[in-house]
Amino acid sequence: MAGAAPCEFRADWGRMAVTMDRRTMPRTVGALVGAVLVTGTLLLPSNGAEVDFSHCVEIKVNSSTEKGDLVQKLAEQYNADRRVVGGVCGRVEVEKLTSGAASEHLERGWNEQASEVSEPDVWLPSTSLWARLLEHRRGEDVVSGEDDSIITSPLVIAMPERMAKALGWPERSLGWSDLRDLVNGPGWSEYGHPEWGRFRMGKDNPRLSSSGLAATIATYHAATLAHGGFTEQNLDENGDVLTFARNIESSVLHYEKDSVVFLETLYAEEQKASPRPYVSAIAIQEQMVYHYNQGELAGEVTDLGTKAKPRDRLVAIHPDDGTVLLDHPYLVLRGVSEQKRAVAEDFRTYLLAEKQQQAFVKDGFRDAEGETDETVASSVGSSTRWDTKPIDLPETAMVHTMLESWEKVRLRGSVLLLLDVSESMKETADAAATQVESKLEKLRPAVLRGLELLDDDDEVALWTFATEPAFTEVVPMGRVDKVRDELTAHVDGLEVRGNRTALYEATRAAHEAMRENLDADRINAVVVLTDGHDTTRDGMSRAELLDAIDAEYLDTSVRVFTIAYGKDADRATLAEIAAASKAQSYDASDPNTIEQVFISAFSNF
Repeated sequence: MAGAAPCEFRADWGRMAVTMDRRTMPRTVGALVGAVLVTGTLLLPSNGAEVDFSHCVEIKVNSSTEKGDLVQKLAEQYNADRRVVGGVCGRVEVEKLTSGAASEHLERGWNEQASEVSEPDVWLPSTSLWARLLEHRRGEDVVSGEDDSIITSPLVIAMPERMAKALGWPERSLGWSDLRDLVNGPGWSEYGHPEWGRFRMGKDNPRLSSSGLAATIATYHAATLAHGGFTEQNLDENGDVLTFARNIESSVLHYEKDSVVFLETLYAEEQKASPRPYVSAIAIQEQMVYHYNQGELAGEVTDLGTKAKPRDRLVAIHPDDGTVLLDHPYLVLRGVSEQKRAVAEDFRTYLLAEKQQQAFVKDGFRDAEGETDETVASSVGSSTRWDTKPIDLPETAMVHTMLESWEKVRLRGSVLLLLDVSESMKETADAAATQVESKLEKLRPAVLRGLELLDDDDEVALWTFATEPAFTEVVPMGRVDKVRDELTAHVDGLEVRGNRTALYEATRAAHEAMRENLDADRINAVVVLTDGHDTTRDGMSRAELLDAIDAEYLDTSVRVFTIAYGKDADRATLAEIAAASKAQSYDASDPNTIEQVFISAFSNF
């Protein structure tokens, strides 16, 4: 494969000025050798004796998570090459963050403590949609210079092969309308598999995830095909469009910020040889399907092909009623110094060279012309050349309207918040902080920030736990708009009580309460936070708890999301609790991250 050429991006993000002319795209980047002119500075041979390699110009690169490990590896190779730009050496440091999270930090002003990564000079999101939305919200340019796409990956509907074949794949093409019909019908029993239950889909939160954003756009595209396409009226008022989108959203298990979580749970359940797959489909990038089929879920490039592969692979279904091509742009942020810009441009050139492009392809991506190799294509059940015409993406204001429409149709949550108020919560959260706060004091604003993410017609309850009694129902389950003031007052007034922690008994009771009032049309969940471990002497055991909350049947299960707060929390047990209920565990070992952790936890609903 020849060196991949850059895609041309014009600065008018509001008009989605992205051009990818596959017929005229130059293919000269890979042929560049020796001296290269980069923003007016000369790239000199890297072995110049006059260069001080102990004082290199370093740029910080923030990459989306799915390609982050590979970009880190390529940056290490770049640094080892001892490249020189304008008489000084360049060095690249790469960190990873989901595109939506990075966009939020860029919008608010980068906080390295909250984000846990450095403020970047270069941003590599999964799609240029994030830059468009960011500039739309800020009302100013965020990116400067040209913004090449370094690789591409289409959004696909990833489905266990046996399920896809039951629907007629590969002989029959499938799309979002087929998923809508499956949701509205009797489910998998219509296709001879009543044991599979209802159609259930894994989908990311479109405000935090590129896959989630792309899936939302693709869903609305399919919904509006018969109604004239994307218009404000269709997105706001057209009953058929809103019903179509609501049908798709009603199949969602819960919303994640990174679809790797769905893949990890699917892989773990698949290893048990369960007759009932954990999920019917996941809306993700094609590259992630390839990684899953290799048994590698965390993006580790060096591990591809070395781990146990799933028995039932995922196949990448390219929806016949439209999908989004994620363009993976290379964005140099405004305000970067000229020296850093020169290094950034040089690293861009390096990534676009043929050798590095081949590395991306071997990792499951496609080049700018939509091509991948036979190994990747055969693994995911696709073709080496992607011939599907991608959706013409709507203007930025329309994407914003679409996200507002999604808020109306998304699956609602019913959430019981279970908080540890045992004596240890009086301990200092951060001894090194200038302002001394207890863990409970630091927790209060974080809880309120998480609750802000719930809509008025979501449901929420608040319980606390310690001992004597093991748990207390503080605010009963109710619509958020009805209990918000009461909930806020109780959170502000939380007090420590009891010197033991009845974690197991309280979690079991909360889970049972949710099971008894389960609403199959909502995301039913418990969010439990503790700074310690179960210290009761005669209560239920960990094994009994795990058995009680095991989510064998997803249609009637309650997920238990756990938060390990502080360095003494029993992270291993909390992870087991979350895994048993097919949920996720969050780590707030550093109490300073608790607000961000609550935001992550509540983004599931």
